[in-house]
Amino acid sequence: MDQIKSKYFNFSKSQKSNGHLISEYKGWNSLLVTKFDIKKGKILDSNYISSHYPELNNKQKIFVITKGVFQMKYEASESLLGEYDAVDFVNGSQTYEMKPLEDSIIFMISAINLTSQSGKSTFFNFKKDIKSKDLWGGQCISRPYEGQGLTLVLFDLKPGFKFEDKGHENEQITWLIFGKMDFYANGEHKTLNSENGVDIGPNHIHGGVSGGAMGFDAFFPKRQEIKYKK
Repeated sequence: MDQIKSKYFNFSKSQKSNGHLISEYKGWNSLLVTKFDIKKGKILDSNYISSHYPELNNKQKIFVITKGVFQMKYEASESLLGEYDAVDFVNGSQTYEMKPLEDSIIFMISAINLTSQSGKSTFFNFKKDIKSKDLWGGQCISRPYEGQGLTLVLFDLKPGFKFEDKGHENEQITWLIFGKMDFYANGEHKTLNSENGVDIGPNHIHGGVSGGAMGFDAFFPKRQEIKYKK
């Protein structure tokens, strides 16, 4: 564990597959964040995910939309999903199809080392359905979703907000969808924006100064502290 380093990565290094622009990062404890930039009318479905990510079959996968609108077909139902809508597919048995009605961006969060789970899929919106938590006097608004094996947090940081975390054993991947933040992890500094992210090593001190930023923290295994509970 002492040899694991915190690492910055870049979402702009994309590959094309089936008409999708795909950027992905796999962390030191197998936590995987994949960004799909999908053109209007192209389809992302369970068959594509199963064939391109076989290591995630029967594993929990959380999808969250950060741009655009998708027509979702799931089992016998159809619905429209927009920004900050998310779905937690607990296992790999679900059949689904997501078709963007405009150019859209959706993230998939999972982990290769997850154990197989059972249960129903959960649909929710981070802003409408997840209770916000004011952690530092209005400077940080946090909306944590606690899945069976993963924790995913939407955060909104005010400009000038400074913070520091003394570290934890859980793998944490942080990335922004808006704004910027001067960040440090284990003594290494970098400016985070919507094109990059950071994978934080075990028990590494990390923190930064927000320039006004919104983004996500993904944790594996899921966090157990009260502030990360729904």
